[in-house]
Amino acid sequence: MTLALKKMNPETKPEKKKLFVFLAGIGAVGGTLLEQIRELDHPHFELEIIGFCNSRYTCWDPVAEQLEDPTALCCGAKTDWNFIPDILKERPENDLIFVDATGSEKAAKVYTDLLHHGVHIATPSKLANTFEQPYYDELNRVSSNGKSFYRFETAVGAGLPVVSTIKTLLNSGDDINRISGVLSGTMTFLFNQLEAGVPFSQAVQNAKINGYSEPDPRDDLSGEDVARKFLILARVSGLNFERDQIQVDTLVPENLASLTTEKFLQELPDYDSHWKSRNAQAMVNNRKLRYVGEFTPKGISVGVKEVKTESPLSNLKGTDNLIQIYTKRYADSPIVIQGPGAGKEVTAAGVLGDIIDIGGLV
Repeated sequence: MTLALKKMNPETKPEKKKLFVFLAGIGAVGGTLLEQIRELDHPHFELEIIGFCNSRYTCWDPVAEQLEDPTALCCGAKTDWNFIPDILKERPENDLIFVDATGSEKAAKVYTDLLHHGVHIATPSKLANTFEQPYYDELNRVSSNGKSFYRFETAVGAGLPVVSTIKTLLNSGDDINRISGVLSGTMTFLFNQLEAGVPFSQAVQNAKINGYSEPDPRDDLSGEDVARKFLILARVSGLNFERDQIQVDTLVPENLASLTTEKFLQELPDYDSHWKSRNAQAMVNNRKLRYVGEFTPKGISVGVKEVKTESPLSNLKGTDNLIQIYTKRYADSPIVIQGPGAGKEVTAAGVLGDIIDIGGLV
């Protein structure tokens, strides 16, 4: 059959490009991502899992049965972050993408080494981008050489296009003047629960049960998650900031900070009256409580604020985030991005989008 006839034949389909994925972390987000990859029927790409790991075990070249039940990791050796990068660098596959869904500092520390050796990275983890400024700069430098690509859209707004929007603005010659808003779906959920009359401690339990919070809710309540997100936004905007420059308002009572997670949740009802009173006072002022962050070239601050009822922040429901981006060109009327900012499905889908994005570049 001639090439022309092949093009005319509707039964002839172009061969899909194969992308090879190593998935680090098979918890809520990683496990959901694995399911989405297995169900994906993309017209241009075929994804193959060459390995996966959790904090204990690593499985290389898994068979179908192991991918169906990745938590049964008796198939692999002990996870060793001194060893995994060497294996990945020696793999024969081209177009290899390392996906880090672990939240592990050890995993985040291998990024530059992998990028140097042509391994691409997609991650929802905030850690690598919030280490010391020189490490972030090195990530940018290495991933700008056109040989390896680094995507972290979901590190800020789950599936929302926040990072990519800022990069597009900067690439067009615009300048970022201010970014403000709510970047914690967990906090939105908690304050909506308070408005509905749910005690604060029960709201925290509900967030944990529904998978909106980290396994230890203090990781959200401390404000550290939001602080890291705004630190990333500041750095993506082209400015140098370190974590200790951020003012953070924590919701974790000082005397509960060092308890086990179970004990923390048991003791938290002692503070229900405080949050009931604070929420009531906001209502008297015709305002609502929200956990708000703001970044300008002068600094970053995150914390609980009473927002006016006419503010778009007051109308957030569920786990919604809302980001307002003020720039040189959008100085009076900001760019607004709103949508779910928590949840394993939207986060995993965002990571999958980053993987496909990388596939289109390699």
